[in-house]
Amino acid sequence: MKKFNIKSIWASILFIFIGGIAMAQKNQTLYALDNTPQAHYLNPAFKPKSKLFISFLILPIQSVGVSNSGFNLNDMLSKRAQDDSLQLDPEKAIKKMQKLNYLTLESYNELFSFGIRKEKSYFSFSVTNRLISNVIYSKDLFQLAAEGNGQTFLGKRASFDGIGVNVNSYIEYAIGFNRDINEKFTLGARVKALSGIANVNTRSSKFGLYTDETTFNLTIDGSATVNTSAIKPLYDSLAPSNYNPAANAYNFKNFGMALDLGATYQVNKKIKLSASLLDLGFINWKTDNATFISNNIDYRFEGIDLNRFLKDSTNLVFEQLKDTLKDVFSSVENDKTYKTGLNTRFYVGGTYDLTKSINLGATLLSEVIKSQYRAAFIVSSTVKLKNWLSATVNYSQQARSTGNVGVGLSLRGGPIQFYVITDNVLGFISPANSKNFHASFGFSLMLGKIDDKKVEPSKPSFE
Repeated sequence: MKKFNIKSIWASILFIFIGGIAMAQKNQTLYALDNTPQAHYLNPAFKPKSKLFISFLILPIQSVGVSNSGFNLNDMLSKRAQDDSLQLDPEKAIKKMQKLNYLTLESYNELFSFGIRKEKSYFSFSVTNRLISNVIYSKDLFQLAAEGNGQTFLGKRASFDGIGVNVNSYIEYAIGFNRDINEKFTLGARVKALSGIANVNTRSSKFGLYTDETTFNLTIDGSATVNTSAIKPLYDSLAPSNYNPAANAYNFKNFGMALDLGATYQVNKKIKLSASLLDLGFINWKTDNATFISNNIDYRFEGIDLNRFLKDSTNLVFEQLKDTLKDVFSSVENDKTYKTGLNTRFYVGGTYDLTKSINLGATLLSEVIKSQYRAAFIVSSTVKLKNWLSATVNYSQQARSTGNVGVGLSLRGGPIQFYVITDNVLGFISPANSKNFHASFGFSLMLGKIDDKKVEPSKPSFE
């Protein structure tokens, strides 16, 4: 059997991932603008400086982030020595990858929210449309596409273990409360009811391709279990032509619950600590489910008999091969209910006041995705001028990339507060060198001045 080489399809596979080169952003810059109402979503102990705020969606997209932990655009291009023109350089991109890599998209759109302060207490309610998707791909998959099976993988198993697609779309209805326990300590929580819209969940996957170094015969092994909800009617010919999974947004047929917890602690006049635990919860999927369980694959392909192929005028050889592959790669389908967890996140931060208006901060963001731990570390500086302007700039390391510069601005004129944020401004300035892209903005109505003396008693001297 001849060695097969699929290097020609490298560009096709590669460009599937170009859309993500621009850990999904988590509005981490917003964490420093803790007097903005939406910062309450990152730490339930935060609250704005107004008696009442109301916010609603004006544009279709309010917050979106996308990232590729494996490589950026420049990582897959190089200059020709003879004329300096650019060419695809898959080997360069492969060197940047880890064993498993993540292409992530997340959007967070606040449909409606409000919050109200009553002395030391703060109450809030929000309705939010959320989409979180992850494509997990292996370094070996790209290397096989670039080299074929006759070099690195000759006599070695190319591993695709752990690859998969995970998509979670749902509406979140949240009730929040926080309270100043004393002059130093504030606690907060948000309880969330979830209505699932659609889901794809790669519960397990294990695939590999082995090439015999003498005969070049191929051995394919593996198995997978993939859950889906509200996806099957999109391709099932028996489904109604007007099927729309968005109807699941409000009927709670795919019901879930989640909890956010947060706290702040004023150590002394200058140092403030904060921490939060977000999206600790689940969704139980019941609507239009289809779970696919593949057989345990162990298939050896020894090639096609050339003499038989030349003598066959009816394509019987290919028909038999197709039937064989269909049997080998078959799967069992069921419509059982299943449960998925959310991507739980942790924030731990602290600020130090240089002056009354300027502080320095550091934040650690951690996330668990499919039992995989990812983290980002952020250092920031924030300026706050009374209640009308807050601005922050930060530097972060995340998604296996450094050099991410985030900026955020919150402006208030009369009752209207506007904010615009990006966790990586370089994604706009130099997208080819960026693994992360993020943008977030919104409006809120801020009504009523708070009585600082009544709500926030004078802090005692900690000296």
